[in-house]
Amino acid sequence: MDGYRQTLLGRALADALRELEKEQEEGDTDADGLNIDGDYVFVLFDEAMRAELRDRNNSQEEQAQTFTHETLELTGQITAFNRFMEDWSLRACANACDIKLNNCVAGLHMPQQGQEVAIRLKLRQRT
Repeated sequence: MDGYRQTLLGRALADALRELEKEQEEGDTDADGLNIDGDYVFVLFDEAMRAELRDRNNSQEEQAQTFTHETLELTGQITAFNRFMEDWSLRACANACDIKLNNCVAGLHMPQQGQEVAIRLKLRQRT
């Protein structure tokens, strides 16, 4: 499912969620009534994508995982939020100029006031 978060649909969902959370933080009266839970939105997105993939791949063999980039290099800070057995939740922060995809600086086209990127990762031990 994580691969689908990197698609245009996943990116659009994350951008829309960020805008709604920003409006809520600024005290916009329309956004206050939404009670946004960012993790829950992604749970719903994952469930919808899982159902769609299950329907499409019912008769096919399990396909190999595909990646959008061969390498991702972040130079920044890592903060562990939660470490419960094999499940870890991390927050990675890096300056936009310190993010490299396939050994090239990523062109993120960010506004000047938002030059830092924060990513929340959930890691699980493979079985």
